[in-house]
Amino acid sequence: EATCMKKVLLVFNNIERVLITVMMMIMVVLIFTQVFTRYVLGNSLGWTEEASRYLFIWLIFLSIGIAFVDKKHISIDILIDILPEKFKKVILQISYLLLMGLSIFLFIQGMELIGKLQEFSQKSSTLQIPMWMIYLSLPVGFLVSCIRLIHVSILLYMKKEEDEESEVNPIV
Repeated sequence: EATCMKKVLLVFNNIERVLITVMMMIMVVLIFTQVFTRYVLGNSLGWTEEASRYLFIWLIFLSIGIAFVDKKHISIDILIDILPEKFKKVILQISYLLLMGLSIFLFIQGMELIGKLQEFSQKSSTLQIPMWMIYLSLPVGFLVSCIRLIHVSILLYMKKEEDEESEVNPIV
């Protein structure tokens, strides 16, 4: 069971990272194209700026979940570092639950926003993309965030077991 879950998380992790990397690479190409056409050719392509902006929005919301797993969010660790291991887990679990509650709230609010935007059928100025597709990044990002918070909550309790296994069998 644990190995199956690890494989699923590894696939999910790789899909997330590849998607974010591809978005970043496309953004770099679009921004370079924008600068080149504006300053070298003297005629800028307006759609590249809008496309890179929307890719950046998606990239940010999709990166929230990875930041939880990689522990890259800003935090104040001084208090947690001085606590005994048992209390660390309790404090971290409480913070994960609070963050999950916030993520669920923002997911629901994002879905409501998407519904309202679909009613208006507003489109972006240059690319003519329905704006709800841009704002869909909000609920998708917070849904991924919830999945990742469950992931780090499980890891919180599995790490101790894995550490004990590696002490018994250092090859693991």
